[in-house]
Amino acid sequence: MRGIQIEHGIEHPHRLALRSEWKGLYMVGAVLVTHAFIGRELIATVGYLLGNVDGIVAVSIDANVDVFKARTRIWQAMKEVEQGDGVLIMTDLFGGTPSNLALSFLVNPKVEVITGVNLPMTLTFCTRRSGMKLRELAKAVRLSGTRSVARAKDLMETPDVSKTNTPVTRSLSEHLKKRS
Repeated sequence: MRGIQIEHGIEHPHRLALRSEWKGLYMVGAVLVTHAFIGRELIATVGYLLGNVDGIVAVSIDANVDVFKARTRIWQAMKEVEQGDGVLIMTDLFGGTPSNLALSFLVNPKVEVITGVNLPMTLTFCTRRSGMKLRELAKAVRLSGTRSVARAKDLMETPDVSKTNTPVTRSLSEHLKKRS
């Protein structure tokens, strides 16, 4: 399919907004703006690992997209996940069309953009989004993405294995323990 496709990772946005207000928690939303279906597949993988995830959607963009239509779809996705605490936009490649489109939303103070999205970043967002303010969450997500990149031989040569215990692996294992 050519053009734009939006994939929804949230089923009942109004119920989630009420839940956020009731608990008094910060609830940041996320939009993955990526080439092809990278964002959709990241959300599906997080759903597989964590169970049902909410507050996150994907907008898929290809090279032949109309820029005005793409910005409109991103804006619609942002409105869908925004609950008053801001939106984190994650893109796959700095300098690519999805990233360039996302950067245009930075005029809004309740928007942060992070490029280079990967699975650890998406996991961190989904496991830590409640209770963190937008800027704080954006920093945690970016940090988890950079810390998760490693050369395997470097890990094998490290005598202290505890150094490989990243925030993402700790957060994921804590979440999985809660599900059990």
